[in-house]
Amino acid sequence: MTDSGIKIAQKWLADADAILVTASNGFSILEGLNLFANDEKLRTVLGDLVDKYHFPNLLSAMGHHYTDKLDQWRAYARVSEYYVYNYHPGELMADLKSILANKPSFIWTSNVDHHFKIAGFDNLLEIEGSWTSGVCSAYPKEHSVVSLPETLHRIYEKDQAGTLTKADLPTCEECGAPLAMNVPGPSFKMDQEQVKGFEHFIEKYQDKRILVLELGIGPHNQLIKAPSMQLVASNSHARYITINKGELLIPDIIGDRSIGFSSSIKDAFDALLTGKGHLQVQGPAKAAPKLTPAQQAEQEKMLKQFYPSYMVDRGIRPGELTMYMTIDKSHPSHLHMIQDGQSLMYSLGDAAIVHCFTQDGQYHAVRLGLDKTKKEVHGFYVNAGTFIAIETADDSGAGFSQVSAGISGNASGEILVPRVDQLTKLFPNQKGLIRRLSVEQ
Repeated sequence: MTDSGIKIAQKWLADADAILVTASNGFSILEGLNLFANDEKLRTVLGDLVDKYHFPNLLSAMGHHYTDKLDQWRAYARVSEYYVYNYHPGELMADLKSILANKPSFIWTSNVDHHFKIAGFDNLLEIEGSWTSGVCSAYPKEHSVVSLPETLHRIYEKDQAGTLTKADLPTCEECGAPLAMNVPGPSFKMDQEQVKGFEHFIEKYQDKRILVLELGIGPHNQLIKAPSMQLVASNSHARYITINKGELLIPDIIGDRSIGFSSSIKDAFDALLTGKGHLQVQGPAKAAPKLTPAQQAEQEKMLKQFYPSYMVDRGIRPGELTMYMTIDKSHPSHLHMIQDGQSLMYSLGDAAIVHCFTQDGQYHAVRLGLDKTKKEVHGFYVNAGTFIAIETADDSGAGFSQVSAGISGNASGEILVPRVDQLTKLFPNQKGLIRRLSVEQ
């Protein structure tokens, strides 16, 4: 299957009208930037700050709440000097350009290193910002984003010379407030020009032969993975190639239009360029039977019994086929089984509580929302066979929670509800919760 899988992937690339490249930490790690590593390079980059703050990795250094602002910008400048100012695109970037072969393409990444831009990829959405821009800490929405590379380089030089003072730290030119790194946090400001470019690309190609080429995104990283898979699910002409060593996630709904390479990105690139390689390849799978119009109508009829209101639409994220479930305090969804693994994403309103009862006898509740201090997550993946129910946390005054979930186009149309007596035997500690969220039987 290895050679045939490679040949099929090559054909998909050749036939594509456009290619959407999605990338996360796995790509950065191959380029030498590992946010999670505790190694000698950490000391090479951060120097004495490692011992001073007991940093286990780069991620902790960049996210640390410093009381000493000089040390904060020392850390930013040292990381930027090593990974941005002195970055030179290598073989991996060159191979990616060869694979794209001058086709219309767009890069969608959660990496903050700015490497794709430096390597010459201008069609780019850095969804979590980058280390190259700053934003006003006092008025982030009102004031302009500031380019930081030269500022960080000057701070680095003064840091090394021992002459860095607070007067050297960057401030907003419009109001004089301190600048913050423009990455996820209270001051984060999305680059709207990048967003417009992304929306234009998706609108132009979402119904054509678009190919998603996913690079180094783990199965639990749903920020990019979930909507890009739903983009493929919503377009029968779309194709999906994922490269992630050791962990592949290909939903059944797109299995017949997907190929996964469980290998390093470099080895997969070599195979895609040469047509040869000894790789572990998954897919494409045999197509599952699709719902008939009558089955689709029956599925929609059944769904209305389990959610107060819902609609099927392309959603607020470009190209996403989504079901919106609006749950107010008095109308939680009833417990039902997820037959196909799917992602659940917070949309708006109050935080939502998702109650999960798994096949192996585990119960856990997940809070969907945006407040990390309350341990809320923006989205997560639910495995097939899990019984779930969703209700509002009712904690911000909105009076409702709105959650989006991908609809499987090849689902059976059945809504499976648990027997209350059987479920309470498996989960005696949640007996009251189960009875409150179950359909009366």
